[in-house]
Amino acid sequence: MGKPPIGDLAEVARALAEAAGVSLGGGLDQALELGLREAAAALGEDPASLARRVAAREPEAVAALLDHALMGETAFWRHPEQLLAVGKLAARAPRPLSIWCAGCASGEEPYSVAMALLEAGRAGAGDRILATDVSERALAAARAGVYGRRALRRLPEELARRFTEPAGAARRVAAAARAAVSFERHNLAADPAPAGAPFDVVLCRNVLIYFEREPAAVALARLAEALRPGGALVLGPVELPLAASLPLEWVTDGEATWLVRPDALP
Repeated sequence: MGKPPIGDLAEVARALAEAAGVSLGGGLDQALELGLREAAAALGEDPASLARRVAAREPEAVAALLDHALMGETAFWRHPEQLLAVGKLAARAPRPLSIWCAGCASGEEPYSVAMALLEAGRAGAGDRILATDVSERALAAARAGVYGRRALRRLPEELARRFTEPAGAARRVAAAARAAVSFERHNLAADPAPAGAPFDVVLCRNVLIYFEREPAAVALARLAEALRPGGALVLGPVELPLAASLPLEWVTDGEATWLVRPDALP
């Protein structure tokens, strides 16, 4: 027999969008249902019951669903041209850099940024990377820093050898790459920029594609405002058109494009 139906997910999707800006309705119903079933199992209750509580906007239920529905797959060294561009920017910096990785999921991106900085000769420079996400479950995985083969599949072998170490059948991010990264819960759709703003570099890659239009615009404005003058905003390549109206300068270096804040925003 198949799994029992959960019911109408439309109101559940609306509650999730209100809480975190994300859209898991329509074609993403399967991901929403899977998240509900996983969250319900973690809480020891029936998925249909949890769906009703989420639809009623019960904070505990919404938080549990956020933890399970938003922890999507990610990987080390995605869009390497962007990571190498961040390294090139950092190599010219005369002082420690402050970097924000927004929507960091389970930590592969901020650790990749740390590796790129080390590759650019920034060891001992005092750079700080703040990585944030709305999911406490994702942040717990990020803090553990232990990853399987699939998460590491794109990481060049030389970097994997230098910046990870065996952890049973998995690999743990080595201390050199972990030292600069700290993790904090942050809701990109609702919270102001985290402590540490303004930042020299803000990365928010492949996060806003899951947002509804209005929350995405609000989040983009918040990301831009979190930059110091001359700071760079790095979005996923498919997200760049979303930033067309921002008062930022587009800079291209090879295959990498980032957005620079020229001075104080209006």
